[in-house]
Amino acid sequence: MKAGKLRELRKDDDDEGAREGLAGFIASRPVLLSAAAFVAAGALTLAEPEKGSLLTALQPYAPAIMSLAGSFLAGLMIGRIARRKLKHVLIAGGIVVVAVSLLTKFGVIGPAADQWVQSSVGWVSDNLDRAQGYIAALLPSAAAAGSGLYLGFRRKRKPG
Repeated sequence: MKAGKLRELRKDDDDEGAREGLAGFIASRPVLLSAAAFVAAGALTLAEPEKGSLLTALQPYAPAIMSLAGSFLAGLMIGRIARRKLKHVLIAGGIVVVAVSLLTKFGVIGPAADQWVQSSVGWVSDNLDRAQGYIAALLPSAAAAGSGLYLGFRRKRKPG
């Protein structure tokens, strides 16, 4: 096997549009379909279709479609960035955990952090009922973002 071919196989990216980089990713089917759904739902939200048309029947669903498509698209982008930068993110996260542990051990942030946690617990218990309704309303968007995150993070295997 030639060195050039070996280098090509070692590339980080083996998903759709790997050879074109960012432009190939943007032109991939999941990105194009979710962006088209987002733009179409936004246009339908702003439009005033004629009575009796199909668009009139679809208009009440446009905000939900826009929310789901936007969440999916955001999750897809975050997953793509996370996969490409996972090593750097893990190193930065490890440094933050070590720094917080050291600062807590030496008492630099101990009392302040404890006071902040106590005030946060009080605030959460006061607003739990409102938060429950809010979180339940966000579940469809969270599911769409999670599936986008999965699709953005996974690698698409080439056949053969």
